[in-house]
Amino acid sequence: MIQVISNIVSNKRITENCWRVVLDSPQIASEVKPGQFIHVKAGGKSGPLFRRPFSVLRRVPLKGDHLGIEIVYKVIGTGTSVMTGLRKGDTLDLIGPLGHGFELDRSKSVHVVVAGGTGAACLFLLAEEISNAGLPLKVLLGADTKASVLLKKDYAALKGEVMVSTDDGSYGFHGFVTQMLAQGLRDAKISTDCTIYSSGPEPMLKALASICQKYHIPGQVSVERHMMCGIGACLGCVCKVDPNHISKNRDLGSSHIQFVSDKEFGYALVCKDGPVFDMSEVIFDDE
Repeated sequence: MIQVISNIVSNKRITENCWRVVLDSPQIASEVKPGQFIHVKAGGKSGPLFRRPFSVLRRVPLKGDHLGIEIVYKVIGTGTSVMTGLRKGDTLDLIGPLGHGFELDRSKSVHVVVAGGTGAACLFLLAEEISNAGLPLKVLLGADTKASVLLKKDYAALKGEVMVSTDDGSYGFHGFVTQMLAQGLRDAKISTDCTIYSSGPEPMLKALASICQKYHIPGQVSVERHMMCGIGACLGCVCKVDPNHISKNRDLGSSHIQFVSDKEFGYALVCKDGPVFDMSEVIFDDE
C-alpha cells in the first residue's frame, strides 16, 4: 500500500452519470491485482472528509514503458461530483492498492464474469487476465437501459463472448443479468463446469448465489460497502460471513473476521478481508 499524488491524464464522461479517468500512477499500476481498489481523496483540503473507494479498471500504457491506471466512477454525491471538474494536469491523492482481490481458478473449463451496473469496472482487469491467458471467457453485462450499459466495447475487444441484458429490454436480453445467466445455464449455452466472478448490487449477488448453489458452481463476489478509512481502522464496512465456510478458505489468524458467540454468523471487514469473497463465505440478508 502506498500513498501518492497522481496527475490526471484524462477525465471523460461515458454515460449520463458515469465518467472514466486515467491517472498517472505507475507504482499502483505495477502492484494492483484484479478486484483490489484505491482510496481517493476528492477535492483536496476543501473537499469531503472521507476518501472514496474505486476499483481499478485496468492498467494504461502512457509514454514509453510508463503505466497509469484507469477508473470508472458514477456521480452519486459530493465527492464524485467534485471529480467531474478535474482536468488534465490536476491531481488526486490516492492510497492503494487495497483489499483482497480475485483469485483465478484454472480448474474449470469456462470463466464467467457477471457484472451489474458499475460492477463492470471492477471485473475488467480480471477478464483481461483471463483473456490474455487464453482461457475460455464469457462476459455477462447487466444494466438498467441501453444508454447505461458500461464498457461493452472494452470487453468485446477481449477474447471471449459478451452478452448484455437490460432491465427495460431496450438492448439485449430483457431482464436482470442473473436471469440471463440462469437461462444460459438451462439452455446449455453456458457450461455448468465454470467458475463465476461477479460484482454488482447486493440483491443481484444474492440472486447469483442461489443460482450457483442450484448448479453447484463455485464463485467469487466483490461486495460493496461504504468504506471510510479503507484500512480496517473504523470498522464501518462489515458484512456477514458464514463461519462454516470462511474458515476453510482463509488464514483466520491474519484476518479481521470476528465470530458472534451462539450465532451462526460472523463479521468480516470488506476493506481488508474483501472486497472479494468466495461466494459461499458471504451471508446475504433478506432485507
